[in-house]
Amino acid sequence: MRKQVLAPERVTFLLSLVAYLQDAGSATVAELAERFSMPPELVRSLVRFLGTAGVPGETLNYQHEDLFDIDWDALEQQDVVSLTRTVAVDDAPRFAPMETAALIAGLQALTGMLGPEDAELARATAAKLGSALDAGAAAPMSVTEGPGDARVPRLVAAMEADRPVSFVYRDASGSDSRRTVRPHSLTQGSGTWYLRAYCFDRAADRTFRVDQMRDIAVGETAALGGAAHVQDSAAHSSASRSAGDEAPAMTHLIARVSETALQHLAGFAPEVLEQADDGRVRVRIEAWHRGTAVQVVQVLPGGVEIESPESARAAVREWTDRALAAYGA
Repeated sequence: MRKQVLAPERVTFLLSLVAYLQDAGSATVAELAERFSMPPELVRSLVRFLGTAGVPGETLNYQHEDLFDIDWDALEQQDVVSLTRTVAVDDAPRFAPMETAALIAGLQALTGMLGPEDAELARATAAKLGSALDAGAAAPMSVTEGPGDARVPRLVAAMEADRPVSFVYRDASGSDSRRTVRPHSLTQGSGTWYLRAYCFDRAADRTFRVDQMRDIAVGETAALGGAAHVQDSAAHSSASRSAGDEAPAMTHLIARVSETALQHLAGFAPEVLEQADDGRVRVRIEAWHRGTAVQVVQVLPGGVEIESPESARAAVREWTDRALAAYGA
């Protein structure tokens, strides 16, 4: 019993047949039947169908030049298949010179954000596009890569790995301060890179100009609130705290958390003190500013209750009040 050749297989054969004949020039029906594992009579039928197929022209009607054509005499008399006209398959889409230049510019803009291997791949791709641009452009065009900033790839890597970043930052007034942040995003405007990050020293989101950052160090632990950058921030908090952040410093806070919340607090390196009567766990978390209490509560709302010190509880109440006020509650 001969296997039935389904419609998808027939379409695949026709597509393959055109490419094969463009390369080989011509082939007998028997040769095509053997190569494509199809019955000779089906090959002949599909070849005849190909002679009626094509792509409609601008009028959306099939004209003679819009159809494939075969050497009918060779098919009928010698059982040989030969294409005398092909349509559409040679009409590969091509980028206009300005489109190619835009792609090159985009690749080179991204290069500064990539690691060494990806950056090299982007440069190679841009060079290949540039060669095609030089060959096809009516007028000479040039897109050159601007000077890179080695700080940008480091910040991108920190974001991808969710690592804290510490650095010395010079603000608009010329004052230097040590900051430890959790990076959120990098943007570029007016030729300058900007880092948006949560600043642990200010307990709030801040935007930093990358060109005003120096001595960048990427932490080894996750940026959620681990002990590594807690200790680093503690060492610099007195130098970087502004006049509006003069709340009494805390060395640690005590919280009562559910078992589920405890799993999510791993980044804060909690020290389990005891099992509470209500089934929750009492833990100690090292802290260096009021924002830590808010961060801890945000990990699992409803699963964390700050017990002490009172300044930590007050920080959570203030944060809650601001959130409710934003919704008119």
